[in-house]
Amino acid sequence: MTKGAMAGPWRKVVYIFEREGERGGSIWWLILECGHAVARHRSEVKSWSAMVHAMFEPIDKRLAPKRCQCHYCEAGSPKQDPWILVQAFGGPVK
Repeated sequence: MTKGAMAGPWRKVVYIFEREGERGGSIWWLILECGHAVARHRSEVKSWSAMVHAMFEPIDKRLAPKRCQCHYCEAGSPKQDPWILVQAFGGPVK
């Protein structure tokens, strides 16, 4: 399998923010161990039919990921303390 242009190294998620996107969609802001952040779509049950459909899909699709690929590390951005971003996004003080 060849590595794509946007494939970066896998990093552990250290903090998760649940947010609403600009167009009303639910997203997770994931702070990675390297000090960079990525956004991922968060599935949300809004109706009865969506709830029934969600019962038949894997639970992993509804939970925040524990590891993500960091595109910033692949682009050469330096690593930093992840708690700088956690505090910048309104998280708890370490």
